[in-house]
Amino acid sequence: MIARETCARPGGIAERAPVHKMLLTPESSATFRAKAVQRRKYAQMNEKLTHHEIYDAALDNELFETLPRQLARDMDVPSAMFFWLHPGDLQEVSAGTQPETNDDYAEFMRRDPWMAQVNDERIGTGAFRLTQFVSPETFQKSLMYNEFIVKNRLERFWCLGLVQDTRDGRVVTAFHKGKHAGDFSDDEMALLNRRQSDLGRMHAIRRELIRNRVRDIAAADGSLNGEVPMFELDHEGRLLRLNGLADFLLRQHPNFIFRNDQVVTLSGPMAAQFQAGVGLATDATYGRANTLDLPQVRGADGRILPGMRVNFLPQTNGGRHVLVIATTEELPALKAAAYAPEEKAVLTAREAEVLRGLMKGQRRDQLAFDLDISVATVDLHSSNVRRKLGARTMLEAVARALKGGLL
Repeated sequence: MIARETCARPGGIAERAPVHKMLLTPESSATFRAKAVQRRKYAQMNEKLTHHEIYDAALDNELFETLPRQLARDMDVPSAMFFWLHPGDLQEVSAGTQPETNDDYAEFMRRDPWMAQVNDERIGTGAFRLTQFVSPETFQKSLMYNEFIVKNRLERFWCLGLVQDTRDGRVVTAFHKGKHAGDFSDDEMALLNRRQSDLGRMHAIRRELIRNRVRDIAAADGSLNGEVPMFELDHEGRLLRLNGLADFLLRQHPNFIFRNDQVVTLSGPMAAQFQAGVGLATDATYGRANTLDLPQVRGADGRILPGMRVNFLPQTNGGRHVLVIATTEELPALKAAAYAPEEKAVLTAREAEVLRGLMKGQRRDQLAFDLDISVATVDLHSSNVRRKLGARTMLEAVARALKGGLL
């Protein structure tokens, strides 16, 4: 058993310039408009979505649904979308600027010359034009073009794509232009290539959350939800907040260390990888999402803890923070172990005070003020209560505490 450093849990938080009118001759007016269009398009192509906006889409369905629209807008093209290609060749339109409503769309997709190029050979090779592999004449004769695109009057002829990989199969980012717009330029390909790493990390983490049925990260009161272990760290690795499953993980996993200075890290060879993950996600210049895989291990109490993927997701609200989310293919077993009630649950005096306050309907910030502790410490006591009582919610914890005579 790897030695663990023990300590008390954290008590602290864990104006516009004037526009001048101009008189233009018809010739100069046309030239002016043409140059204005060129300048606007150049500016749009260089207007990058921030990487944080891309990463935020991993946690927010609404942002994810609108992300292709933002990508299409910045490239000044009419259409962009994400496709998932699951194992077994199931194709799913996840998000896009032109939602598909045709009942026969799936059949068109299976015969689409563009989708035929979405294969393992394209993974990690960067953006590519359809015309690199399929001639415009061939595409114009295809069933997809004639029976779907033309009949539905869609602006799709020239295609630009990016194929990436996740544990749930391939994900495709696709851009389209109308027939008279011309093929995608080298500059447009370069713009997509500059975003491919951030898009790939976002898709990978989003699929991990979907695998673990995570739909919302935070509850209405701002506390972290409890579907999977989640905790938030600052750029130095200090714990800011956590949920009940994360508390269980930090207590039981022999590789996790919670130091006296409130820093969370790992022991052994993976310590440097964990610290690098935190550092990458909280980098002051360009925070990057990343992941770290942990193998199956025996917990502090002898129970087997499944292998996990630790996802580091940059957060910018309130400073350089990282949201650490542990996902696993054996989530039911992890939850069963974490929420098993202790045979003789005993609440500390402060845990009982927190539970009574929440039972009376006090908000977390009100309770923190009354008890002269931080909101993060309130969250910590709440997660301890839920863990001890085997409760998933505080409402369930109150009911069990009353039934057991603990209040």
